[in-house]
Amino acid sequence: MITTSNDSALAAALVGFGITRLLSYQAAEFLRDGRLVMLLGEFELPALPVHVVHREGQHASKKARAFIDLVVERLRANPALN
Repeated sequence: MITTSNDSALAAALVGFGITRLLSYQAAEFLRDGRLVMLLGEFELPALPVHVVHREGQHASKKARAFIDLVVERLRANPALN
């Protein structure tokens, strides 16, 4: 099977069609509940940090700052990204 969509690759793996490569947050729920198992975990690449960059100062938007605060809170709370 060839696909350009992680969603269809995930769906195929969930019904037993084969194996796939996903990002941690895409597979976390299914690994937790046992519907997927990790293969070749010893070859997993190290985690990469996520940076949220924005402009501060006189021209900074309060709405943008509120959005950034929300995004950072949710990223930090997501166990699949730790």
